[in-house]
Amino acid sequence: MPARLLLAIMMAFLLQYAPASAQVCNFSITNINFGNINMGPGGAPPTSGTLTATCSGKPGATITICPNIGDGTGGSTSGSPRLMKNGTSSIPYDLLQPNGQVWGSFVWPYGQRPPVLSTTLNRLGTGTLSQTIQAQISGSIANAPTGLYISNYTTIHTLIDYGYSPGQSCSVVSKRATQANFSVQAQNTATCNLSATAMNFGTIANLTTAQATTNQIAITCTTGSVYAVALNNGMNGGTGPTNRILISSTNQKLSYGIYKDAAHVQAWGATSGANTLTGTGTGVSQNLTAYALLPAQGNPSAGTYSDTVVVTINY
Repeated sequence: MPARLLLAIMMAFLLQYAPASAQVCNFSITNINFGNINMGPGGAPPTSGTLTATCSGKPGATITICPNIGDGTGGSTSGSPRLMKNGTSSIPYDLLQPNGQVWGSFVWPYGQRPPVLSTTLNRLGTGTLSQTIQAQISGSIANAPTGLYISNYTTIHTLIDYGYSPGQSCSVVSKRATQANFSVQAQNTATCNLSATAMNFGTIANLTTAQATTNQIAITCTTGSVYAVALNNGMNGGTGPTNRILISSTNQKLSYGIYKDAAHVQAWGATSGANTLTGTGTGVSQNLTAYALLPAQGNPSAGTYSDTVVVTINY
């Protein structure tokens, strides 16, 4: 038998009995960071992270990937929402698949499951895959104090399994399963919102006696944040919190003051540490009453008298 023929037969034999290429995948997940968030409208926009897989094995084969993501160190009571923690305080969030469903796990006690992903290896036996993990704040953060909130995904919190299709089942974890560590975090920052009702003395026949009225200023500030509410001296040239000016269309003037108390003793102005009104946010609306006093000033000309006072919150 010629030497060339013998060599060809030996090579065919070796190829016939060569073991199938084992599949190997490595995974990474980027950290998910909401950045600075607050309880105000639009203050907690969604964000995302990326799962990346790099696989090798038999050319042309398809590898099924089962990316189980658990509840993180922040925990969860139902799979949705998960929680970021700062001490005993928490902020709820969800990790979502591209179809909007919660990204869960086949190995946690809740019903939500992860997407089943796949990559087909090229002729060199390699393949890559990238999948976006959507993240959103999924509940009220009104009761969350300011600070850094975080949930870490290490060891048992991620378990990514994989194997050749069609034999790989995501409901059974193989010995190939591995971890990919990442974190989810947000910095809860202080914010305040306010609204105010009109302050109206009504129709007055004469000003031989003082007139009083009130209005409401509603403040909603982040839990634990210290605020100071300031009222300026009005837009008509008032010289102080007890000497603001109401003015008519004929430029007639009336002097009035705004106070923090019904006895009209504590003037409410804009000087920090002196006559502003201070408080601490609770995450829910706090109603503040402003007390106005129009002292006796004889009988001014008839007309509509008005002023505009600017309310400012410093926090």
